[in-house]
Amino acid sequence: MTSPLRILQIAHDHPEWTPGGTEIVARDLARALDATDGLSARLLVAATSLQRPDMAPGSLGAIGPDAVLRTGAYDRFQMARLDGLGWIESLGRVLRDTRPDVIHLHGLDRLGIEALPVIRRQAPRAQIVLTLHDYQLICANDGLLLTRPEATRCQGASPDACARCFPERTAAQHALRRATLLATLVHVDRFIAPSRFLRDRFVAWGLAAERIEVVPNAVALPAPVAERCPRARRNRFGFFGQIARHKGVLTLLDAARRLKDADLAVTLHGGLGYADAGFRAEFADRLAAADPVAQHLGGYGRGELPARLAAVDWVVVPSLWWENAPLVIEEARAAGRPVIVTGHGGLAEVVADGETGLHVPAGDAAALAETMRGATDPALWARLAAGRGPADFAAFVDAHRALYAALTRRMAA
Repeated sequence: MTSPLRILQIAHDHPEWTPGGTEIVARDLARALDATDGLSARLLVAATSLQRPDMAPGSLGAIGPDAVLRTGAYDRFQMARLDGLGWIESLGRVLRDTRPDVIHLHGLDRLGIEALPVIRRQAPRAQIVLTLHDYQLICANDGLLLTRPEATRCQGASPDACARCFPERTAAQHALRRATLLATLVHVDRFIAPSRFLRDRFVAWGLAAERIEVVPNAVALPAPVAERCPRARRNRFGFFGQIARHKGVLTLLDAARRLKDADLAVTLHGGLGYADAGFRAEFADRLAAADPVAQHLGGYGRGELPARLAAVDWVVVPSLWWENAPLVIEEARAAGRPVIVTGHGGLAEVVADGETGLHVPAGDAAALAETMRGATDPALWARLAAGRGPADFAAFVDAHRALYAALTRRMAA
């Protein structure tokens, strides 16, 4: 009997703690792979003192069936671990227990760039895959590719441009950061990009295009909540995700304030997470100014999402940064809800203006308000809602399975 292909998925967080797209994709993919004949998959996640204060740095724990590696001090600029060497032995224990043929990392934040040579040394025959869910490797500004302090979208990282954003570090230090990261990434056998847009940003940064495979995101969701009866007007708009400045929520609230003369409702679904006091205060002020049109309904568990999506007509994604491939688009499509998005980056790639959604300029509250005013037309809503459905999650899993099989065949040869 042939042994199953063993896969270890590694993510920098768990969706039970942080329900972000990266965490959800890693957990759902691990579960689906483990349920597939001929495969065995396990998930390892990193945790800080915020998630697991009961664990010592470098130690191992668990959350349900998933393993947890407690991390400590971390240099966000260098993406380097500063918490000693105990984590190396803990990671080695996981590798010895799982004996993976493929180690698939979903980002390197918190885990540290040193994880790659450590994995290569401790599991020399395993194939290493890294999904580039964001721009953390390229951009020291939390991977947002937004300039500081203007918060305009960065057209391309360079040592001089990065030094203008971070003047406390020289251009030479930024160049060294890039060179160090690229040199360490040689340990990766294959990169995955969820969008062509993100792939192109990494090619411009220095990764070879032939090392990156584009696999668009898909999402596994409970069945959508059925609509009981058609509505005469499609005037309920919802935002779903992290309440953060770069997500464009302040633009949405400004648009809502402009729509007080219209019969519209705007609901924001999501938590403020680790937002600083300044943004929290600004968000509260804008929310109050948009009352009664706008309401913040707070965070939600994944099981609540279908019902919350059923309670809106449109999903609005007003992001200011270069979104890659946000899961909220697929979640909206699964619920039969058309989307209004800023027409740039990965959003423009997955949403065709006037065909599968509507585009608006980033940061333009007036344009967003006018688009929302016109979107109440039930005929427009029906046409866009009948557009492209969500990506096939089974095909998403199969694409990863095929990639793993090709890599392991190459290793065997």
